[in-house]
Amino acid sequence: MSKNNKTCLFSAISGTITLNGKPVENARIKRVSDERIDDSKTDENGYFTMPSVFANPIFSFMSRFIPGQFVSTQKLYIYADGVEQLLLEGIKRKEIEFTESRGKPWTITCELSDDLIRFRIDGNAFASKCKWDAEHDKRMEILPPS
Repeated sequence: MSKNNKTCLFSAISGTITLNGKPVENARIKRVSDERIDDSKTDENGYFTMPSVFANPIFSFMSRFIPGQFVSTQKLYIYADGVEQLLLEGIKRKEIEFTESRGKPWTITCELSDDLIRFRIDGNAFASKCKWDAEHDKRMEILPPS
């Protein structure tokens, strides 16, 4: 739990969006966290910011009595020049704020011409065009090398 015993579904996020190294201005950033949708806009520098998303109090209260593992889906899209692109897709597995960035403020940089890469941070799985200051989990070897 975090912030007044509320469950954090998607931590506060900010960042800069570029295309070929140039800021993407006035683009819509859409965030989807479970069934919640909100949005923001980039400024003239390609910068945006969004606050943390918390579960409603009833969910937080009920989760204390119903056994199960916490999982929150996370998606971040950009709409620029009439085109939608997925910037980030993740699975949040801890209720605490900022587990996506190992406890630090979540500040990303995204280059739209980059390919999506897959990785984990603190057990949270991501596919993203974005980078942020958090060391990726070490990959586990399932089978020994042949």
